[in-house]
Amino acid sequence: MSRPLLHLKAGAIALTLLWTAWMMWWSAPYSSANLVILSLLGTVVGYLWYRAMRWQFERMGMLPRKDDSSRAS
Repeated sequence: MSRPLLHLKAGAIALTLLWTAWMMWWSAPYSSANLVILSLLGTVVGYLWYRAMRWQFERMGMLPRKDDSSRAS
C-alpha cells in the first residue's frame, strides 16, 4: 500500500463503516435483505468517496500524480 494513500484509504474505510452503521440504525426494521443492501451501498459510498478525494487531492498537488510515462501509447 502506497504511503501517501494510507490515510486516505483508512478514512474511506472509516466512512464506509460509519455510514453503514448509521443507515442500519436509522432504518428500523432489521431484515437480512436490508442489512445486505445497506452493506453494499456503504461499500459503494466509501469507494466513491475515496475516488473523489483522491482525484481532488491529486488535482490540488497534495498527492503525487500517476506516472504517464509507464503507460503504453
